[in-house]
Amino acid sequence: MIITRQRKAPSSKKAVRRPAVRKTARTAGDEARRSRIAEAAYLLAEQRGFEGDMQIDDWLRAEQEIDARLSSSG
Repeated sequence: MIITRQRKAPSSKKAVRRPAVRKTARTAGDEARRSRIAEAAYLLAEQRGFEGDMQIDDWLRAEQEIDARLSSSG
């Protein structure tokens, strides 16, 4: 005896694949942190006379500084 699986009939609706989006709730603390980082990054750029294309470097450095302050005060 051979056992076969029955296949479902194809549905008329086509499956739409959407990219996985990670939804996160932003809190007031997150916004305050982002604001502090933005201000610190601006000040770093100002100190170097806004020379060069270093916005990302300024942001990353500011992020490290702010996170260090927040972890030491927490």
